Amino acid sequence: MFELVPLGGYSLRESAGFIDAWHEAPSEGGKTEGHLHLAFLSDRSWTPAGVCLTQDSGGVVKGTVYGEARVDETRAQTARILSLDVDGREWPAVGERDPVVGRLQRMFPGFRPVNWSNAYEAAAWCLISSRIAMRQAQGVKDRMCRELGAPVDIHGHRLWCFPDPDVLTRMNSFKGLFGRKVEYLNGLGHAAVLGELDTETLRALPREEALERLKRIKGIGEFGSQLVRLRALSAVDELPTAEPRLLEAMRMAYSLTHEPDVSDLHRVAEGWRPYRMWVAVSLRRTLAGGAGMTHSRAAG
Repeated sequence: MFELVPLGGYSLRESAGFIDAWHEAPSEGGKTEGHLHLAFLSDRSWTPAGVCLTQDSGGVVKGTVYGEARVDETRAQTARILSLDVDGREWPAVGERDPVVGRLQRMFPGFRPVNWSNAYEAAAWCLISSRIAMRQAQGVKDRMCRELGAPVDIHGHRLWCFPDPDVLTRMNSFKGLFGRKVEYLNGLGHAAVLGELDTETLRALPREEALERLKRIKGIGEFGSQLVRLRALSAVDELPTAEPRLLEAMRMAYSLTHEPDVSDLHRVAEGWRPYRMWVAVSLRRTLAGGAGMTHSRAAG
């Protein structure tokens, strides 16, 4: 077991609700009230890991690891996924400065963005979901998990991880993948095997260098590189400038009389520092369809 002590407010229930709103990993078996179950591949060895998470009355998050992944590595990765490796003690002050952010904080109390498990899986989602509806893409990803990924059993609740990189390098075709998507996923698998998609390495790079490295992967453009940067590398004080729906959410929330552009976004977002990404994700949650960038399943 391990413990995570949040710095600042945090609600595991909000994390569970955020995950449930979108991409549920395929699973079988019953849920347990008050638990959050995650299944993912470990950062470097690609070992399947399952985690059962609960939160006590003092706010401490407790995790039990299932599978063969190391507890210390799983703890660190879980903290990154749940944004619990971020000091959130100044988050309330942003809402005090900006009434719109204050309303978002009351709407989603204790919320922190739930990130993709690693850069590899986030990049894979970008390739799979390109030019098709999100629900259709989720169906393809679910089938890939069930047919090509490894299962993890969490006290009777079985979840399937995304296929490991070596599996993608050997994939010749898959139902629902068209055009060059299989080729791109092959290349993604090779890059991950070679260590070119190590999440913590990319996370330590300056923004532009990290984005440039991500765009070297065939099929990953400006939007995809920003998604990976913000929602897998957890760039807490950066903005998605290639997300038009964020501009619409900002227009509605701030009752703007004109269509905002990226310069408006940067101007308004100055007051969101040092949690600009958190505000951006919260704003996107207010639109139909939510944030659409998560990766696992809530149990309870």
